[in-house]
Amino acid sequence: MSKQVSAFKDLYTQVLLNGGDVSKLPSSIVNKTIKCYVKESKKFFLVTDDFFYVPAYFTQKAYNDFKSKFPNMNLTDLETKVLLISEWSLELVRVNSSEIFTSYGGIEIRLIVKSFKPQISDAAPIVLNRTPVNLYRDDEIKTLI
Repeated sequence: MSKQVSAFKDLYTQVLLNGGDVSKLPSSIVNKTIKCYVKESKKFFLVTDDFFYVPAYFTQKAYNDFKSKFPNMNLTDLETKVLLISEWSLELVRVNSSEIFTSYGGIEIRLIVKSFKPQISDAAPIVLNRTPVNLYRDDEIKTLI
């Protein structure tokens, strides 16, 4: 039986091992579509890989494209849906960790969504295998930061 791993943890670990230099990520990773579940969409837009959650930040273009394709929906309607993020980037940002709970040690890696497609269906809702936790509370990620 193979051990399942967190895609977000692997990705963020690589960024941190490269000293925060996102340009050093292999193109095989950067050009990959991210399939994730929307854990929360109200106050914060949090996506999960079933292990950890991270915040997603949408570009104005991504938002406008979404609204043009789904004029009767809001981003908040995507809670509990699956997203296919086809174009994205990561940004290492200095923040006040006492104000930004999705950070640690004054560092946040932001998932910038440039293009995405929601998977909307009337099928039974997706049920996560576990309760995802904040990636920035993982001991290995905190050590790397």
